[in-house]
Amino acid sequence: MLYDDAWAFEHSVDCRVSVEFAWSFWTDVRNWAFDADIESVQIDGPFAPGTTGSTTSKSSGRIDWQIGEMIGRSAVIEFPLKGAVGRFRWSFEERGEGTRITQRCTIAGEAAEQYVRGFAPGLEAGIPDGMTKLCQAMEAAAQRDSAGAEGFSA
Repeated sequence: MLYDDAWAFEHSVDCRVSVEFAWSFWTDVRNWAFDADIESVQIDGPFAPGTTGSTTSKSSGRIDWQIGEMIGRSAVIEFPLKGAVGRFRWSFEERGEGTRITQRCTIAGEAAEQYVRGFAPGLEAGIPDGMTKLCQAMEAAAQRDSAGAEGFSA
């Protein structure tokens, strides 16, 4: 049975890096540890639909995820929840000389409301700052890369 989203939140940031650089940086999950809260990120294969992975953070512990749909420079990271699913759709679009990165988060499923009450407010509060930090990490890596130093790990 399909369920409508019980909750949705979307936020965008504009980064001063090329869309190719932004996509390459983000799809190398080792770069997800730009935030001090992230202890580790693991992926169990290539960055492609169906591949699983996990993120361990100080605040949330271990979270298992799977890459869902990928179209162009857009990918969905799915988090299975008991009776529901969380989806984070990341989109990267060329914007002038930079990239607009958009993250759309949803929770759907028969038990979605309990998760909406439980952690959606924290996601809404933290996502804008997290995306700003991601953009700053990308810009710093691009600057190092253009200076000929070791760049990002992709």
